[in-house]
Amino acid sequence: EYMEKVSEDTHGLAIAAIPQIVENMTEANNTLEKVQKGLKDYLETKRLYFPRFFFLNDADLLSILAETKDPTLVQPHIGKAFEGIGTVIFNKEATIIQGMISPEGENVNFFRECDVDSPANKGNVEKWLLEVEEIHFDTLRLRGHESNGDYAAKPRPEWCVEWPGQIVILTSCLVWTTETYEALKRQKVKEHSKHLHDQLSDIIVLVRGEMTRNARTAVGAMVTLDVHSRDIVDEYVDNKV
Repeated sequence: EYMEKVSEDTHGLAIAAIPQIVENMTEANNTLEKVQKGLKDYLETKRLYFPRFFFLNDADLLSILAETKDPTLVQPHIGKAFEGIGTVIFNKEATIIQGMISPEGENVNFFRECDVDSPANKGNVEKWLLEVEEIHFDTLRLRGHESNGDYAAKPRPEWCVEWPGQIVILTSCLVWTTETYEALKRQKVKEHSKHLHDQLSDIIVLVRGEMTRNARTAVGAMVTLDVHSRDIVDEYVDNKV
């Protein structure tokens, strides 16, 4: 209202004629400070309930909290709260979250679904995001356990292209640690070194063939660790550990 009056006056002096303007503007500033403090306190309670909200600025967090009727509008902000998740997978009705997709497009289905429309979660974004976090962790634990079993049942080049990248690296590191421990315990480090060299040769044959982009990225990361692991065991052999 004040700005309209001022804009009508080309000299900008009309503001001096507005009665009580200093008092009114001072009161407005005080009120604005109270609103901002209240808003900050409100956002703080939400961040304390779901600490991943600390990764979001106030504007993004407000945007998330405002979208209680349409959970899918949270999608653009998911990646800021969960580094490894680009988006989550909703059902057609946008009431159930069924899985997660990485920024690279790698798809992992949840071992159990998250109902964002349940009485406990409805209208509370922070509650169902907390549940998504819990399911996310539990899903990776379960997939890790399944991958560990699958590793022993299949050739390594076949196994490593069938699982999500992080799970491949997890299982690979677990197996190397176990095998290296056993080799040291049984004093068969040379045999273990040869085994690692053979493993790496098998993977080299794999990467020279056709692979999906995500599989190539995951296997590339695994090979980097494989080379490091092989060098460590070779060092054991050289030093007669």
